[in-house]
Amino acid sequence: MKIGLIAMSGIRCADEELAALGLSLPGFLDRGAAIASLPSLAMLTLAGATPLEHQVEYIEVAALANVPTLPGQFDMVAISSYSAQILEAYELADRYRAAGTPVVIGGPHVSMLPAEAALHCDAVAIGEGEPIWRTIVADCCRGQLQQFYGAQFSAFNMDDAPMPAFHLLDPQKYNRLLVQTSRGCPHRCEFCAASILIAKKYKQKPASKVLAEIDSICEIWKHPFVEFADDNSFINKEYWHEMLPALRKRQIRWFAESDLSVADDPKLLSLMYESGCSQVLLGLESPEQSAMAGIELNADWKKKTFALQKQAVHAIQAHGIRVIGCFVLGLDGHGANVGQKVIDYAGELELFDVQVTVQTAFPGTPLYNRLKSEGRLIEEANWNKCTLFDVNYHPQGMTNEQLRNVLIDLTERLYDSQTTGWRRKQFNEKLRQVRRMAKRSKCPAA
Repeated sequence: MKIGLIAMSGIRCADEELAALGLSLPGFLDRGAAIASLPSLAMLTLAGATPLEHQVEYIEVAALANVPTLPGQFDMVAISSYSAQILEAYELADRYRAAGTPVVIGGPHVSMLPAEAALHCDAVAIGEGEPIWRTIVADCCRGQLQQFYGAQFSAFNMDDAPMPAFHLLDPQKYNRLLVQTSRGCPHRCEFCAASILIAKKYKQKPASKVLAEIDSICEIWKHPFVEFADDNSFINKEYWHEMLPALRKRQIRWFAESDLSVADDPKLLSLMYESGCSQVLLGLESPEQSAMAGIELNADWKKKTFALQKQAVHAIQAHGIRVIGCFVLGLDGHGANVGQKVIDYAGELELFDVQVTVQTAFPGTPLYNRLKSEGRLIEEANWNKCTLFDVNYHPQGMTNEQLRNVLIDLTERLYDSQTTGWRRKQFNEKLRQVRRMAKRSKCPAA
């Protein structure tokens, strides 16, 4: 059987004015552009799990408007997408089905809304794909595809994770590759559309498998840049203490997402830098502690640790690792002056880079359920606005238009060349100071 694995994902913005800013400001949406240029790890993993008697082809569709004819001739097609592009995914699925090709759809959106997806495909893959994929393939071979496979939460053990089929990628197209070391997160953030929707508990992939995946990448790309596709990489610090010396030998550069606790371990930070860590993304969320109440639903952890943010950022960057600080605009405690507060706070923290998004209610999240119950969603099923940049709810401390204007104004100010240059300069100067002081401390007394 010939199987087409089609990934539909990337940066989106329905607001035309904001989208236009992305074309004129070099720093705006840099992180989003990097995400858009990443291959789909989910589809490469399914390719690696496919029995060898089948042929697989990996295809990316950035925009359906650019696809006048159906890509490839397949016996089965699997499509994965996120909320912002799910309507295009449904349209593509309808076109394949009209041509007589069985279609499977998976991904976080359809895992939350399987009945919606079932209107456009022969089978819906719910939750983690690894434990159900081979059954889906076998059923399709027999002409007996079921309507639904899997469940929101599964007992999949990452010891059994297959090797992603990196060899399917065009080496000239990608300069960043994804590797996953864990799933889940001990925190339960209200707006999270990832970990809390797919994994009940934190689970780790064996370090030997992670290193084998990186070795597979290094066979194709010389000194690659790897993004660890974890929502919170450094929960198990002992795991990283053991793996990083081996990772250092691979001579790669890498990026990861973390919470503030990574800054509590200076030895770990040193190992990270020595093994090629160039960037860490921290979800700082708000420049005001009061607005963080209720973001983390288990223990209000993010509000309780707010006072540690500056110390954590400085500790990480003092080790030569650049911090990308993420802020969510439109939290219930934010007023129309939140943009200026982000500017001031980002400067106080001396962040190397800043990412700003609008609070977004993805289907299935606690945030979506709360805003819906409060009657604050503008269009309950307008998935095209699930972009992290479009306002689709009524904020508490300002109007919809004020929140939109805050994002536009903040974008223009955060990413102009002068402000971006200042952040880079501050990072470099502080790092030089730290290294001079470290060098002096090692010199013997005169």
